[in-house]
Amino acid sequence: MSSIIDASKLEELRRICGDEVDAQLRKGGEWGLDEATLRRWLVARKGDVKEAARDLRAHAAWRAEYVPNGCISEEDVRDDLEQDKGFLPGYDKEGRPVCVVIVSRHQAKDAEATKRFITFALDCAAAMGAKTPGWDGKMSGIFDLRGLKSSNLDITTMRNVFDLLQNHYPERLHKMWIYCAPVIFYGAWKLVLPFIDPVTRQKVQFVFEKDAAELFPAAFDPSVLPPELMTGGTGRWVRIDERYRLVRAEQERQQRERTVLEQQRERERAAAGGAQREGEAAEVEAAAAAAAARAIEVIA
Repeated sequence: MSSIIDASKLEELRRICGDEVDAQLRKGGEWGLDEATLRRWLVARKGDVKEAARDLRAHAAWRAEYVPNGCISEEDVRDDLEQDKGFLPGYDKEGRPVCVVIVSRHQAKDAEATKRFITFALDCAAAMGAKTPGWDGKMSGIFDLRGLKSSNLDITTMRNVFDLLQNHYPERLHKMWIYCAPVIFYGAWKLVLPFIDPVTRQKVQFVFEKDAAELFPAAFDPSVLPPELMTGGTGRWVRIDERYRLVRAEQERQQRERTVLEQQRERERAAAGGAQREGEAAEVEAAAAAAAARAIEVIA
């Protein structure tokens, strides 16, 4: 589908959405109506410009209201963070961020707060991907259901995961592995399944330890996933808030480097301008001296 999204459709979508949508997206901490954003929404809506414009406008309005300061802070999602259930250990072999959720640690208390936590995690993963050269804009997830109890089952949050992916993070999901699902999970899954788009369903794969022994090493380097998930894995459980701080520190470092570089360029431009003005002044003085000399010759 991505290959049939030509420049004319991108420009039409940009024109329909206009400056207001671009400003709303930037207010919400996204990159505005850049080509990657326009392309993702068009691909997700099967090339239909009107549908993409309608849904992108709705998303931009939601984003500006839901994330008015440009990012969700750690304090906003402190309770879910402290459940120690969400991790961003690294990237797959293609450079896509991977999020791991230990569902048995989830406390089904406040679905709206957990939705904000999911948004926090998706934003952090997107920021991870953005600093990776050649990133295709996608990410993966592993939902570890080992030890799941009925008290961990949260149908509203399950629906929220897919609502966010489909209506606010389209074409972000590469693969979702449901790992070692127990029998009690399938009843909840059947209730959620009708709300999942057929394209998204194809990206969801149920795996068990035997399958994972082949699938995970094919997708991830051993240094990414912890040994509890992958035999031979040496990765670390990097909690989402820790990864968030690492990403923000990297962004701030890059910003400082850009600022220093721009200041250096400004000084070079100023120096070049000063040298040019000095050269022009010297030329004027030389021309005046030559004119005076000619005048003396004429008088003589």
